[in-house]
Amino acid sequence: MSEPPIGLGCMRVPEGDAGVDVLRAALDAGVTLFDTAASYGPEKKPHHNERQLAEALGERSASVTVVTKAGMKRGRGRWMPNGKRKTILADATASAEALGRAPDVLLLHLPDPSTAFETSVRALIAARDAGLCHAVGLSNVTLGQLEAARALTEIAMVQLAVGPFDEEAVRGGVVERCVELGIPVLAHSPLGGPKKPRRLTDDADLRWLAESHEVTPQTIVLAWLRSLGVIPIPGVSRIETARAAAARLVLRDDERALLDDRFPLGRLLRTKRSARAVTKSRREVVVFVGIPAAGKTTAATALVRDDYLRLSRDERGGTLKGLAQAMGEALEEGTERVLMDATYPTRAGRSRVLEGAWEQGAQVRCIHFDTPIEEAQINAVDRMLERKGELLAGDALTAAGKEDPNLFPPHAQFRYRDRFEAPSPEEGFAAIEVRPFERRPVEGHDRAGLLLDLGALVVPARWRRGEAIDADRLKALVRPETPTLVMAWLPEGEGRGAAELSAEVAAIDPSIAVGVCTHAAGPARCWCRPPLPGLPVAWLRGNAIAPAKVTMLGASSTAERLAETLGFLYRPHAP
Repeated sequence: MSEPPIGLGCMRVPEGDAGVDVLRAALDAGVTLFDTAASYGPEKKPHHNERQLAEALGERSASVTVVTKAGMKRGRGRWMPNGKRKTILADATASAEALGRAPDVLLLHLPDPSTAFETSVRALIAARDAGLCHAVGLSNVTLGQLEAARALTEIAMVQLAVGPFDEEAVRGGVVERCVELGIPVLAHSPLGGPKKPRRLTDDADLRWLAESHEVTPQTIVLAWLRSLGVIPIPGVSRIETARAAAARLVLRDDERALLDDRFPLGRLLRTKRSARAVTKSRREVVVFVGIPAAGKTTAATALVRDDYLRLSRDERGGTLKGLAQAMGEALEEGTERVLMDATYPTRAGRSRVLEGAWEQGAQVRCIHFDTPIEEAQINAVDRMLERKGELLAGDALTAAGKEDPNLFPPHAQFRYRDRFEAPSPEEGFAAIEVRPFERRPVEGHDRAGLLLDLGALVVPARWRRGEAIDADRLKALVRPETPTLVMAWLPEGEGRGAAELSAEVAAIDPSIAVGVCTHAAGPARCWCRPPLPGLPVAWLRGNAIAPAKVTMLGASSTAERLAETLGFLYRPHAP
């Protein structure tokens, strides 16, 4: 078996001749893998770091492994992921030119949430097929993304944040899977990055080992990480640290065991998950997995009646890590049954519960509340109306959320959806129960209703400039004794607004209610902007209306989506 490479990250290398000297010092000291990227270097000089690396390596370039990354673009004063095929191929072409040769591995720098992940992977494949790199890989991905990429092509390398104080990628299962498949893992920020140097130097165990070997604590950490099967790529900015990064220190078994016991990575990577898991025990931890406002309260109440200790951030505050620590303490003190009532969207977050429970001899059962985000949005609005009597937005919603975590803005649910990894038996659960969501009719709410999107009556842009609603047209639509709502999104400062619409509709028929969202475009800080369901749900609840008995008229895809979310009968109706 060949000796694993000694790696170096080039992001922190200084500009100019000083940077070239640092890279050459690393090369002379024995570094055999250099990690760079199209975005490394001065803000306005893409591929600068790659050109600098090519200058430093010179004729020795062919004797080392060069890894670079594509798929980032400058925007709003910073680098942002851009996984479009055009961007990745342009990056790959420019990188090969800057390096003076095709890189050994081209990585996707960061998944782009606005581009289908498979599109980005296919762009990497196209770059490889065009000879712009020899192999392709990934950076900063989840286990699901790794498997999606592997379904399309061979993945030669994966780069992740891995270090003694950075274990999320390991807890998320990505590193474990790579080790199983023999895919090399580059550990970026292995020393915690430039913002956390003191955490290493202040650690007593690391200091003791460093003194016994006459090296720095950083060198001890790099040697320990290599013993775990990953390739650390520390960032350096000085010749001295470049040389230190190349040190091939080998720790003794007892020294590795000391660090394995000190840092969770040792236990997570040195032993198989199957050997750690507890799958049958009278002691049990139940983990709830579900989007905020998924409808977990009833299930939690039932488990509490069965003598489960309920641990929830809603009551305790703090972090998921802190909640897992509280669980471990409760089990250690003799508690037999614990309910972890939080959302737990990711494998990494659930890992802390699983590992902590197993250490105390408890099995872990998962209940996954499979609630669609649209249903959860309705639940969130219902909860807000019940507790506050109105729809909150902006700073008022933020303030209310500090006092009651069950009151939150829409992005909390969007963030969950974007991060969600479905629970899997591979995580080590003793059992996984999936509970589909079923909405029950609200008792006593059986009236019919009519909802009119403003776009069904008049072109909103024209109305804002002064065009009137056709009074006869509106009167013809209204049904006697049927609650009716005219709904609109009219951001303030863009022409006629909420007050003018209310006055105009009241002049035509004062029995018609008007609901208007006046909040600006951009990330939603309110629940009233269509297709969010705030305005219709408040109207339904205030008038005892059954959603199945509502007819909605609209002239846009947004109106149609809202009707589908709420179970209304939708009829296209253009002015």
